[in-house]
Amino acid sequence: MTTLGKALPWVHALMAAISIRVGLWPFFTAQRHAVFASPRSFAVSALFVAVAAIFAASSWTNLKARPSARAWGLAASMTSVLLGLLPTMLSHRAIGGGFGTVLGIGVLGIVAFARPWSTPHSVTGSLESRAMPGDWTCNLVNRSAAVIIFCLSLGAYLWWIHWMRVKAIAGLQHTWNRMIASLIVVLAITTLHELGHLAAGLACGMKLRAFVSGPLQWRVRDGKWEFHFVPKGLILPEGATGVVSASGKIDRWQHICMISAGSLVNVVTGALALAVASIAPGSAPVQANGLLAIFGAWSVALAIGNLLPFRTRHFYSDGAILVQLLAGGPWADYYLALAAIGSSQVSDLRPKDYDIEAIRHAAECIKSGPQGLLLRLFAFNHFLDCGKNAEAEKAIAEAESVYDGSHSDIPAEMHTSFVFASAYVRHDAAAARAWFERMQRKSPTRFNTDYWKAHCALHWIEGDLAKANEAWDKSNTLARQLPSAGAYEFDRHCASLLRCALDESALAA
Repeated sequence: MTTLGKALPWVHALMAAISIRVGLWPFFTAQRHAVFASPRSFAVSALFVAVAAIFAASSWTNLKARPSARAWGLAASMTSVLLGLLPTMLSHRAIGGGFGTVLGIGVLGIVAFARPWSTPHSVTGSLESRAMPGDWTCNLVNRSAAVIIFCLSLGAYLWWIHWMRVKAIAGLQHTWNRMIASLIVVLAITTLHELGHLAAGLACGMKLRAFVSGPLQWRVRDGKWEFHFVPKGLILPEGATGVVSASGKIDRWQHICMISAGSLVNVVTGALALAVASIAPGSAPVQANGLLAIFGAWSVALAIGNLLPFRTRHFYSDGAILVQLLAGGPWADYYLALAAIGSSQVSDLRPKDYDIEAIRHAAECIKSGPQGLLLRLFAFNHFLDCGKNAEAEKAIAEAESVYDGSHSDIPAEMHTSFVFASAYVRHDAAAARAWFERMQRKSPTRFNTDYWKAHCALHWIEGDLAKANEAWDKSNTLARQLPSAGAYEFDRHCASLLRCALDESALAA
């Protein structure tokens, strides 16, 4: 399913809320008796209630990946088209304003739902959002977290509408202006959240490695900063901040402070915005046509939602991570292991310096999913760096069992370790080839030192020394260009191991 198709269920949920308000609001006003007395008014109210039911069914079935999701999506989209055409059909007026927006949403929906697509979360997705042992989440909250956050945001929006009326603020008049302004507000909230993480991390002596806010993405890849502009981030703003210990010393409380700072900044800036908006006159420029108040309301609502401890298919909320770090135990060990990996890219910390007992402790509890897989790959790198090939072989075997039972979409880059381990550690050409083909089916996009290392190991174990040496040259050249840090020293160490193996095979031939 496309990104557009993933966004439309939330749009349909909002349209359901608007339609139910339009349909039922007359019954809660002084004109309710007139509604019952007028067949036309009653029919209009009933029509909007029916429309709300269609939009709600589309939103629910698509978010829950029901078999009927596509049919309801098409029904809701065609309903949007009909609503958008109402002015033309009834009074031959030109389409514009809110009706034009509704028409556009309907057309986009027909495009998204007309083509066959696989359900985005299916059984796999539902399994991966289930609570894992000791992660301090529960299935009920995990399944309903998105709905809770949506309701918090909608509640903040409805409060804002009422507040605008009390303050006699007209707000932005054109529909498209309101939509653009809303996206800017959400992007500002997201950016401030990530800046909170960043500021706390820098204050704790950490170094920045990644920063994502909406469509703007900066990341360090293979020792170099890269920038990407991702257009979908304009419609579905998301954020991420990667900061790591610059000293190689891993401190749990540093991470607790860094994680909590994001939501704290949202609460503080949101409360400050609401205080200023409540004090300032409605006509004051600082009100910005009411945008200051909705910024404050949404900041607080989204901060509360983010502090809920829940798990989705791809990540844990800040609230869940905070609880896990505060509680200690295997999940805290997992996050500290991740911190060590990140720190090894900017310090002298190498895989052989990892706290292997903490990794083992976490792995005993976390036996599935990407987290379980990463822990076993961390252990493999540790033992390989220590020269303990037997333990490394056992660790990669455990990683394979997690991979086979995992419902995660493992990226192509993660397959390089399996190729290298099967060839260099196990001397199993068939297994190395199978892992290599799995990697190729994932369409790798990063042809870095790990990628060519996997190529070299595969060709070496298959006896093609010419191709193996060619791949080794590419891998070694890229490894030598990496900065001086523990993780990159390990890459150069792996290159030296392969060089020795290639030289021994050449002498034996």
